[in-house]
Formats: sequence, structure tokens, C-alpha cells
Amino acid sequence: MANTEELKKRNIRSVLSCLGDGKAWNKADLVEATGLSTGALTQILQELQGTGEVLFSGTAPSTGGRRPKEFVLNPDYCHVAQLTITALPEGYRICRKTCDLNGVVLAEYAFDSATCTEQDLVDAARSACAKDERIGIVCIANPGVSIAGKVVVSDAEGLVGSDLIAAVSSACGVSTVVENDVNAAAIGLWEDHRTESLALLYQPARYYVGVGMVIGGRLYNGATHTAGELRYLPFFTEEEQDAALAADPTDLLAKQLATLNCVMNPGVVGICVERGASADLEAYLRYIPREFQPRVVAVDDFDVKIERGLAAIARDVLLNEREEKR
Repeated sequence: MANTEELKKRNIRSVLSCLGDGKAWNKADLVEATGLSTGALTQILQELQGTGEVLFSGTAPSTGGRRPKEFVLNPDYCHVAQLTITALPEGYRICRKTCDLNGVVLAEYAFDSATCTEQDLVDAARSACAKDERIGIVCIANPGVSIAGKVVVSDAEGLVGSDLIAAVSSACGVSTVVENDVNAAAIGLWEDHRTESLALLYQPARYYVGVGMVIGGRLYNGATHTAGELRYLPFFTEEEQDAALAADPTDLLAKQLATLNCVMNPGVVGICVERGASADLEAYLRYIPREFQPRVVAVDDFDVKIERGLAAIARDVLLNEREEKR
């Protein structure tokens, strides 16, 4: 009996994972992607429609026979509260967004804080949940390193040492996730390209570069969640990095990209630079031999990439929770 239940859980997870890309799927494509029989798939789709997790979206054009029925993940089955932090010349801006499971923004509010404290984020999350009873998870994008929800490093220094998962979960009564903001954006970029390996380099105007890496469709954090923290490369002191960022940010980023390429050798690299950006993406490849160069793409919608990435993280967490509850 247990084996039958476990198999059913895995089959449901396979179907929901496919539908999690936000696109419409017909039964034939789902059968091919999951390996399920048509009968087993039909039963699962009926169950998921009954719970409201999946919607019948209509029929696709005929290819010679009956028009195939198409199904989508219900984006309103659960909403996500997203909190992001941006450094200002004086203080910080905290943006609170309520999104559906596809990352579509439903409501948005921003406010400034002189220090950006744990209480600021707790209040923002509590306010979002009070305004939308469908919110089932809070996702916080930390500009730094978090381990099991505890902030170890952050551009918002007032958050260092905070256990955000414990604080927000306790205040709101919903699941909470804390992820590096560049990691979230990297997942959002992967949603566009879906390559085997991908990295996103983000150079903010006032702080050190951050890198998010996706390998095999999964975010790579490293053992202590510091994978991609190129600020800790031993070739520069912090003072030297500050000077290089001010004098020639393109050259600094090119050297950091070359280092990343030696270790990870990603197929695609997204580059987002807030100031001093070179319009010529080839300039960032100057230290990499041409035969080893990744494909580089400009990322000019960093905030949107974070939204999509946090939505994908939320879907994955909710899928795991659903599987555990069955």
C-alpha cells in the first residue's frame, strides 16, 4: 500500500512539475513527459482539477483528429508574498509584492527604511497576508547569504543575525523562504533559456558582484550557501574592488567572469550592471579564449527576473509540502 501511495505522489509531482512552467499542456505531451499511461494521467488530472490546483484551459487546434484538451496550473490556487530589498544612497527600499504562481504581480507596495530591520520585513509580510487570504508562502530576497533562513551576510547590515524564517512564519502563519536575490534572478533567467548550465552576474552600483548559478535546472547554492559570492575572491581586497568598480567596472567584471568560467563553464551568462555598463557584451569576455566562451546575454529586467525566480521557488516549496501532506 505504501509503495502504491509513494508512486502516486511521484506521479502527481511529475504532472505538477510539467505544468509549473506556466504553459498549457495537452494529455499527449504530458504522457510523453511523465511516462504515465493515458488512463493514469486522466485520473490525476481529474483529481487535481477537483482540488483546484489545475484548470482546463481549452482546446488546441486540431492536427487531424479531435482537438486536444489543454490544462494549466491554476496560478491563483495560492498566492506568494515577495519581499525584496534595494540599497539607496541613504537607507533601503523594501518592496512588497503579491504574485500568483506564475509570478504575475497582483499588488505592489514600496516603502523606505533607514536601516531595514527584521521587524520591517515582518510588518511587510504581515500586511501582505492581511490583504490577501490566498497567500500561502512568503519569499524574501536577501542581498547576501542566508543559511536555513538565518541571515549571515547582507547588504542590509541590520538584518545580519536575523532568523527571518522563524520571525516571519511565526507572525504570518505561512511557509517562509529566504533566498539570495541574485540566485532568485538566475532562476528567473533560466525560465527563459532552460539550458543545462547558466549563471547570472549582477553588479550593483554600490556593492560587490553577486552570481547566481543554475545547473541541471536546479539552483546551486554550495555547501554554505556562498557559491557565487565573488566578493570573496582572494585576488582583491575590498578596497581594491571598490577602486576597480569606480575606475573600470567592465574590466573588473570581465576578470570575475573569467574566474567563474574556469570553475563552472556555464553555457549561458546573463550580465546585469547598474552603472558603467558596456553596451558591448563581448567586452566581458576579453580574458576567456574564444573557443571556451559562454553565450552572454544582457539582463535589463533584474526585478522581473527576481519575481519569476521567487515564484518558481514558491512552486517548488509548495509542491514538496503538498507531497508530504498526502
